Amino acid sequence: MALIKEPIVLPHNILKDPMLEWFVAQCHKRRYATKTTIIFAGDKPETLYFIIKGSVTVLIEDDDGKELVLAYLNSGDFFGEMGLFDGENNRSAWVRAKVETDLAEISYSRFQSLSK
Repeated sequence: MALIKEPIVLPHNILKDPMLEWFVAQCHKRRYATKTTIIFAGDKPETLYFIIKGSVTVLIEDDDGKELVLAYLNSGDFFGEMGLFDGENNRSAWVRAKVETDLAEISYSRFQSLSK
């Protein structure tokens, strides 16, 4: 995993929303290099992600092993939320940084304790 060790600065759109700013403050922040795989299909779901800055590609492989793009997600989007509702199934898709991407990451258990 290609993590980049530099400080992450929150963009103004996040700082304008007090609830979102509070949420991001509860998370670990990580910066991923372009084309780094963040989630692998088959992984156990344990983490919710919020895109602070950057863009990711959500993809699956077809029966012939070709990648199929399901979505592009950008700053302000969440991913990894499906495991919160169906934690027994493994991840069904890969998520890869399209560009250098800053993420806020929080474990499901921490998220659930904060949301009570």
